[in-house]
Amino acid sequence: MVLFSVLFHSCNKKEAAVKETETIIPVTVTTIDNKGIDDFEEVSGTVSYIVKTPIKAIITGYVTAVNATTNDKVAKGKRLFSIKTKESIALGNDVNKLDPNLHFGTAVSIASSSNGFITAVNVEKGNYVQEGDILAVINDSDNYGVVINVPFELKKYVLVNQQLSVYLPDGTSISATVKQFIPSVDAMSQMQSIFLKMNSNQVLPENLIVSVRIPKSNKSDIITLPKAAILSNEIETEYWVMLLKNDSTAIKVPVQIGLKNQERTEIITPKFNVRDRIVTSGNYGVGDTIKVKIINSTK
Repeated sequence: MVLFSVLFHSCNKKEAAVKETETIIPVTVTTIDNKGIDDFEEVSGTVSYIVKTPIKAIITGYVTAVNATTNDKVAKGKRLFSIKTKESIALGNDVNKLDPNLHFGTAVSIASSSNGFITAVNVEKGNYVQEGDILAVINDSDNYGVVINVPFELKKYVLVNQQLSVYLPDGTSISATVKQFIPSVDAMSQMQSIFLKMNSNQVLPENLIVSVRIPKSNKSDIITLPKAAILSNEIETEYWVMLLKNDSTAIKVPVQIGLKNQERTEIITPKFNVRDRIVTSGNYGVGDTIKVKIINSTK
C-alpha cells in the first residue's frame, strides 16, 4: 500500500507538470466565404499631370504686372501677366497726349490657356522678356489622373473607358476611368504606361504613389478563406489550415487550393461548412495539434 501510494503521488506530480508546461496559443479565427473571388493583378501608379502648359510671352518687352504665384489654382482665361514694349514705355504717354484715341502704350495681357495649378513662375515685375520666353508653367487639371505601368501581357485586361479603383496610401480608394494608352513601352521592363482620369474632384499631390487593381477573372459560388489562414511548406507544394476541433483545440488539415488573389484563396478540398472555424493568426510554426484560446473572430 505504501509503494502504491508513492507511485500514485509520483504520477500525479508528472501529470501536473505536463499541464503546467502545456502551451496555450491565443488565436484569431474566421469562417469560410462562398460569395466568390476576383482574380486581379495589382500594379503601382503615380498621380500625374500628363499635360504641363507653358505660358509664353507673345511680345518682347518689360513685365509690368505679375498676378501668378507658385501653387495657385487658376482658371482658363485668367490674366496672369502684363507686358509693355520698350517703345510703348518710352513714347506711349507722349503719343497719347497728341491723340488719345491711339491708346498707344497699353500693356498686353497674357492669360492662362488652361485650368490647373501653377507650378513655376519664371519672371518678376520689371523683367525684360523676349517673345516666346516661358513666363510660367501650369499643370493642366483637365489632364490630371494616375499613370500606371502595366506589363504588356496584362494589357488585354484593360480597356478604354473601363472603370478601375485607385487605392491610396491612407486606405481609401477613388474610382478612375481608363483614358489613354501611352504608345510606347519601357525598353528595360517592357511595361506600358496607361493614363487613368479621376472620377472625383478630389485633388491629390503630384507624384503620390498609389496602387490599381486590374481584374483578370471572377469565380462565384466557391469556398474561400483569407490569405492569412493558408499555410504551406517552403517550396509551396503542400498547403494546410488549422481547424478548430473544439473551443480549445486546433488540428492540422491539408487543403488543395485553387484561384487566389492578394486577399483570399479558393479551397477546392476539403469542403468546409459555414460553421467550421479556421485559425488566421497564431497559426504559424505550430504542430499538428495545438491548444488554443480564441481572442477574436473575423469574417
